[in-house]
Amino acid sequence: MTKDYKPPFLQNENSPYLLKPAFQPFDPINVAMATEHVVCHGNKRKYSHFGSTINYQTGIATGYTVGCCLRCIFCWSSDTRDHPNKTANFYSPQEVFVRLTKIARKRKLSQIRISDGEPTIGKSHLLGLLELVEQSDFKRFVLETNGILLGHDKDYVKSLVKFKKLWVRISIKAGTPESFTQKTGAIPEALELQFQAIRYLHAEGINFDVAAMSADPRFMSPQERVSLIVKLGEIDPSIVFNLEEEMVILYTETLNRLKAIGWSFNENQLIALQKIPFLRRFLQVSYQPISSLAHIKISKGATIKAIKELFHTNIKKEKNQTE
Repeated sequence: MTKDYKPPFLQNENSPYLLKPAFQPFDPINVAMATEHVVCHGNKRKYSHFGSTINYQTGIATGYTVGCCLRCIFCWSSDTRDHPNKTANFYSPQEVFVRLTKIARKRKLSQIRISDGEPTIGKSHLLGLLELVEQSDFKRFVLETNGILLGHDKDYVKSLVKFKKLWVRISIKAGTPESFTQKTGAIPEALELQFQAIRYLHAEGINFDVAAMSADPRFMSPQERVSLIVKLGEIDPSIVFNLEEEMVILYTETLNRLKAIGWSFNENQLIALQKIPFLRRFLQVSYQPISSLAHIKISKGATIKAIKELFHTNIKKEKNQTE
């Protein structure tokens, strides 16, 4: 493959970079394949940079991958998501592991992850990195993914079973196919791939959790939220109670993507509010968290009362019918 090679996805001037109001829905599998030609060379993968964040309670060392197969309007990642052919360096699994290890040791962290772009693009690279983590003293490797490729390829999921330190975090983008297209640019039926990935992970016993941008009424209506919850509950009710519900944070790249699609908002007001840490956390509680339902105990007294009322009602009905 020559250096100047460009797959059809990157040659087309109408390629789905920033979504515009008149965009044409795309197949995310085709986008993933085209993106892989640009961000992967053998088992090497493009990364924009490496660092650490305070996420996952104790903090985590992070590698920031380049390229994705969705174009989410609320995405926070850098513009390398939309332009994977921009300058970035290729790293082998060993080189990524060494860099993340160095950061983790310096910060005294026991977890590492790859994020930003879609980490499942470049299967050989990911599996090679997981092999190294499995042999290390790290406690956990977090794979943040949209699940599209995992839902598309059951064998990909099966290849992850042997990695006991792996924790998969699937980010669900919508609760209905129509909304999925509006938010990601992908064809409606591709939403099912996200739920299929969860089914595969669940069936194989791989550690995972689910996150969704479902706490934000600006981007998910109550009806769509219910649809999302029902779909997850059909797989396993426990997934619903452990659902991590998120709200959109207006980072610079997020604002650019929302502007491109024509989302109207009071920019100055929202940015000012979200810059205040404690207020930002407060604003993120927009819907009653689903997880709170798991802590609600059934009242014995209320149950007995309901049973009495039920029998009392039935007795009255029977009397009326005999009279």
